[in-house]
This record gives sequence, structure tokens and C-alpha cells, in this order.
Amino acid sequence: MARLTNMMALFRGDDAKQGSQAMRFDERGPVMVISMIALMLAEFYVQNNKVFSNLVTLGAASQLLGFVFLAFKVWQQGSVSGLSGKAMQLYALSTLCRLFSILQYDGYLPVDWTGDGLYQGIEVCSMIVVYALLVCVRHVYPSTYDAAADTCSVRWFVLGSVLLAAFVHPHLCRRALADACWMCALYLEAVALLPQLCMLRTLRREVRSDRFIGPFVMFVAVARLFMASFWARTCAELKPRGADFNLPGFAVLGSQLLQGVLFADSMI
Repeated sequence: MARLTNMMALFRGDDAKQGSQAMRFDERGPVMVISMIALMLAEFYVQNNKVFSNLVTLGAASQLLGFVFLAFKVWQQGSVSGLSGKAMQLYALSTLCRLFSILQYDGYLPVDWTGDGLYQGIEVCSMIVVYALLVCVRHVYPSTYDAAADTCSVRWFVLGSVLLAAFVHPHLCRRALADACWMCALYLEAVALLPQLCMLRTLRREVRSDRFIGPFVMFVAVARLFMASFWARTCAELKPRGADFNLPGFAVLGSQLLQGVLFADSMI
């Protein structure tokens, strides 16, 4: 009888704790399973067809799905509580820098058919969704934004990324500004999750059990796995002509490794 009463309370939404646990299972489970299946299928396809540049497009698509999930949850609950506006600012700047490069030059575009417009379209969609999330934080649901908990200063991340990209970047576009912008996007992306993690820690919420941010982190982690897998195979192409050391290649791999460490730390 007590079990039946608890089930009825959960159905009505009276027991917030049990409802939250049920929601975690309902949302995180399918996201994790689908992400892992997609990762294995994509890796199988790439290995059999030897078209490694597909991984770049798959990574961009996975990250877009993460942003779309966030936007859907904001729309569904009519709140941005728990969402870091500063993290979205870093993602917005990162996407903008990347678009500046890939919409003008083909140095960092996939060499397969997805580089003829699909990859660029995915990045444009990501920018639109991220800016929509920023509008929700600043103008649509400002009363639900946890501004007091979103205290991580991003100005140093931006300044450091710009300066580092100016001196350490590949040369695939053969245009210094375009190459630096693409690399700046990578550096910004490497630290973009930090404000979100700091915010959740301030709110005493864990990523692995948060039904709002947890699935987003999983989607972005899968995206980083795709990108790391691609650059691990092709980073030798980033070595400058006549150079003895592939500094840009190691910088790219290092940024991927940093993101992997952050994701692993947030989910453990």
C-alpha cells in the first residue's frame, strides 16, 4: 500500500526528490546509449571508408544536438536556472571565430562532401542556438538566471585564447587572421565548460546527476571524442614547413586533451 501511495505521489509530482531521480534516469539513460551507439557506428564507418574528415562534421553535429537540447529544456521549463550565461558567451565567441575562418577559406573544412556546405550549415545553426540561449538568459528569463552563482571571470580566458592563437596556430588557410581565428575558437572551446562547472559547484549540484546540464555535457563530450579522434590521425599535417617541432599540432591535441580532462572530472 505504501508503495502504491509513493507511486501515485510521484505521478502527481508531489515527491520532488523521487521525480528528479526518475527524470534523471529517463533523460540521461537514452542520451548516453544513443551517444555511444552513434560514436561506435561513426567510428566503424570512418574506419571502413577511410574518410576521417567525416569525424569533424559528426563532432559539430553532436555539439549542435547538445545546444538544441539545452534550448529545448529552457523552453520546456521556462527557466534558465542552472545555465551559465558566461559559458554560453564563450561558446558564442568560439563559434563566431570558427565561422569567420570556415565561411571564407577551406583550410579547415572536411575534404569529403560534408565540407561543401553541410558542415558550415551545422556551425551556423550552432551559433543561432547559442545566441538564442544568451537572449533567454539576458532578456527572456532573466529572473530565473542564477547570476550570483555565475561568477567565473571569462575575460582572462578570452584574452589568453586570443594571445595564444596569435602566436601558436596552424597555417592551412595561409591567411594569418583566418588561421588565428580558427585556433582561437579551439582554445575558447577548450575552456568554455569551466564557467558552467564552477556555477554548478557553487549551486552544489553535480553534472552527472543534473537533468538539465548532464545530457548537454554528454553530447559535447561525444563531440570532443570525434574531434580528438580526427586530430590524433591528422595532426601531422599541421606542422609548419621547415619546422623541427609541430607546435600547432601539439596545441590542437592539447586543447582536446584539456577538454577531455574537464569532462572526465565533471562526470566522475
